[in-house]
Amino acid sequence: MARAGAAVPDAYTYAVLVSCCCRVGRVDLALSPLTAVLKAGLTLEAIAFTPLLRGLCGERRMEEAMDVFLRMMIRAGDEINVVSYNTVIDGLFKDGKVEDAVKLFDKMRDQGVRPDVVTYGSVIDKLCKNGAMDKANEILQRMVYEGVAPNCTVYTSLIFGYSTSGQWKKAVMMFKEMTRRGIKPDVVTYSSVMGALCKHGKCSEARKVFDFMVNSGETPNVTTYSILLQGYALHGSLADVQNLFETMIELGIAPDRHAFSILLHAYAVREMAKEAMLVLSGMRKQGVNPDVVHYGTVINALCCVGRMEDAMSQFKQMIHEGTHPDSVSYAFLVQGFCRCGSWEKAEALVFDMLRRNIRPEAKEFTRVIQNLCRDGRLNEAQNLFDLLINVDVKPDVVMYGTLIDGYCLASKLDEAKNLFNAFLTTGLKPNNIIYGALIHGYCKCGRIDDALFMFKEMLSKEIKPGNVSYNIILDGLFKAGRTTTALEQYHKMINSGVKTDIIMYTIVLRGLFKNNFAGEALAIFQSLLSMNFQLDVRTYYIMIDGLLESGKKEDAKGIFSAISTSGLEPDASIYRVMIADLIKDGLLEEADNLFVSMENSGCAADSRMLNDIVRLLLEKEEVCKARFYLSKIDERNFSLDGSTIYALMSLFSDGKHEEQKKLFPKRYHCFNED
Repeated sequence: MARAGAAVPDAYTYAVLVSCCCRVGRVDLALSPLTAVLKAGLTLEAIAFTPLLRGLCGERRMEEAMDVFLRMMIRAGDEINVVSYNTVIDGLFKDGKVEDAVKLFDKMRDQGVRPDVVTYGSVIDKLCKNGAMDKANEILQRMVYEGVAPNCTVYTSLIFGYSTSGQWKKAVMMFKEMTRRGIKPDVVTYSSVMGALCKHGKCSEARKVFDFMVNSGETPNVTTYSILLQGYALHGSLADVQNLFETMIELGIAPDRHAFSILLHAYAVREMAKEAMLVLSGMRKQGVNPDVVHYGTVINALCCVGRMEDAMSQFKQMIHEGTHPDSVSYAFLVQGFCRCGSWEKAEALVFDMLRRNIRPEAKEFTRVIQNLCRDGRLNEAQNLFDLLINVDVKPDVVMYGTLIDGYCLASKLDEAKNLFNAFLTTGLKPNNIIYGALIHGYCKCGRIDDALFMFKEMLSKEIKPGNVSYNIILDGLFKAGRTTTALEQYHKMINSGVKTDIIMYTIVLRGLFKNNFAGEALAIFQSLLSMNFQLDVRTYYIMIDGLLESGKKEDAKGIFSAISTSGLEPDASIYRVMIADLIKDGLLEEADNLFVSMENSGCAADSRMLNDIVRLLLEKEEVCKARFYLSKIDERNFSLDGSTIYALMSLFSDGKHEEQKKLFPKRYHCFNED
């Protein structure tokens, strides 16, 4: 209760007090005078609430912010301004409440408060960052319809959103739309468009945007250059990377750590260790101190080319400069010494890691084991695996699986099974990748019963096989001639609801034809057509080739005729087997007509097709026709394969067709020599 004669605070005084509390970051204190205002029945203008809303939203206290906002609507009514709405909408977005933010945006319009460019820009930006591109574009259209002109920031948000969601064409479309509207892009806009293009390998188009930017008077910054450098490094040529990097320096734009990293990586992946070392020196000259990642890149490049002394020199230089090594840089060196056969040095490095209190990371050393397995260095891989266990690094499922897979790829199935049994004693649970490696290994070595045992064991443990495992076991069964068992597995798989793919059907169809089950293959193919399953040209080739080999020529012709109705076009392989079959049946005119039709459709004959045609015609003693197709081999600078050469030698040595032989180019007469 106020003292007699004391001044009574009015609404303006309370508003000042609320604002001051918020300015000094004491949002909690600001709530007290607000409560006093409400109790006193005073009316605050909307502008007085805004600092409090901004403070609550900044501290992510959105429930309280919404409570204050609702009170505003009751007290201030029509006086609530666009700034207050913008503040709360932005706060809801930042708090991850996207739907609530959009609802409030819609309510704002219903309340007669006209969103301004800031409101639209904030909503569009946040929707783009959340991947809601359709909604963002819808609001852009509404913005334009209501007469609020989009600015550079709005378009940049949309371009960035389309870029990060993989829709590079729409990103470019937005860029063209903004320039058509006369809105000048800024460096961030240009960078976003270039990033979208470079991510999809469109580096030449990105360079055009870059040149357009420069010609428009906008100065690229190091980020812009780095985007184009990254694109060239991944999808362009090394010369493009080098030239752009040199241009950047010539124009006085200092490369940052990221730009140097791109150049280093470009050299390292090409095993250009000398150039990578020069970049490291160039960094120091530019006043940029290399970090552990830069050193690691150079060390890895040196290790890849076997320059272990230089790699160790760079490692010591890194430590001398005060940069602490990490598990990754040690892993590069360990791998390098293992590849060079210097196991003792590799082992010493692991112990050196431990002395520096650097724990070997399972992820990095799993990669080392994988690379050693690929190199065929299974002894070193096993030694490293054992060493890690000895220093109390517990291998995980991935590391075990990597080494098991290495043994399987090298057809060392007994070692793989022993390691698998050891793995089971650790308490770790096998996954479909480990079982898949063993199944693949057994199938590869023809041990199909062992593969089936592992497959059934996998199912009994309720480990769901992936498509790769199913494909491997089906392929193994077909190759072993176990067609009935393969079909049983196939139907079990279909009935269990496994999602099939084109690779699986390719294996099944090819396996059925190989084992003379053409009828079953045709039935499965027809069921795929009835399901509108998306087939590819390879599937049609398998069917046509298999049916022709099985004597089902009419079925093959029917499928050949149906290819175009499926939206596909026959390729050279399909034409090759169709033409070859016509020649074998003596239907030479039909074969010629099909060849002409093929070339007219834009499908060019390849070397294998022309060699097959020439050989088959020579075997039928159709010398003139053979000479025609032989001329096409010459025109296209193709080589003759062994079977064609043998057929020509037989022709020139049998004493027949003397007059016709004279029509062949002189270079073929050598086949007539003894």
